[in-house]
Amino acid sequence: MALVLILLTSLCEAQNIDLSKAVIVSTSSQSILKKASQTLHEETAKRTRLRLKVSSSMPLNDVVAIVLGTVNDFPDTSFKQVEGFEVPAKAEGFAIWVDTKTRKAPTICLMGRDSRGALYAVGKLLRTLTMGRDKLSFDSDIRIATAPDVSIRGHQQAYRPKTNSYDGWTVEMWEQSIRDLAVFGTNAIELLPPRSDDAEDSPHYPLPKIEMMIEMSRICDEYGLDVWIWFPAIDKDYTNPKTVEAALDEWGEVFRRLPRIDAVFVPGGDPGRTHPKILMPFIEKQKKNLNKYHPKAQCLPSYEVGQVGCLS
Repeated sequence: MALVLILLTSLCEAQNIDLSKAVIVSTSSQSILKKASQTLHEETAKRTRLRLKVSSSMPLNDVVAIVLGTVNDFPDTSFKQVEGFEVPAKAEGFAIWVDTKTRKAPTICLMGRDSRGALYAVGKLLRTLTMGRDKLSFDSDIRIATAPDVSIRGHQQAYRPKTNSYDGWTVEMWEQSIRDLAVFGTNAIELLPPRSDDAEDSPHYPLPKIEMMIEMSRICDEYGLDVWIWFPAIDKDYTNPKTVEAALDEWGEVFRRLPRIDAVFVPGGDPGRTHPKILMPFIEKQKKNLNKYHPKAQCLPSYEVGQVGCLS
């Protein structure tokens, strides 16, 4: 995630806030905010053995709180943003600051412009905390206000037999990988369909391809990440109505079963060798097919440099 970070450290010695008994507070019912709170709870526990309580209400006045929310649903409006470090007025932006005036104990505030911004605030906090065995702390003088430089930050996650590695990953392992990418600012994950130019099966697969694809789409949706599919047009003759009908049925089953799809990229080659004049009408049909189940999803053609010339 390309971020513009603004950091301020006071001239006096910083206070190291002990978070070993802190409470994570989020009152939002949004699933992304719940995932963000869960991520903060679980990832700090892995590294410190400390299991911070997650609550929908503020703790006692003398208990350190880590408060998470968006500009529209922040749990307590009495925590004022630091002047000069307000949440940027840009999608996925966020601010992190420490409030020491509202309550007796310090309050670490994580405010996102939107739900993704709140998730990325948690990611930045995790990368800023000081963690050790039974120890967890935060520098009270850190102030951050930031937003992404670019709006699309995607990564392909390929469940396929290429390396005798990720074809053996479980659902839990894929969630950890997707979570790690989100912590560093990824906002889109590209999946592969059950049929491509890869082998049909792997001795390492814990689930069939389509079942794992469904799980990965679900995980992305829970974290609020866009779901893309790299869906190659690999059949030989899309001028044949029966071939097109079979492809519409095959792709439609994938579209129907995945809980979230935001975009489908259709390469005319690598694999496949479908000329644009044939591919474009095919994509138009698949777009209608896709939008029956995901009305706002896009369907986009893709060719490598020089590929169209080779196909002419």
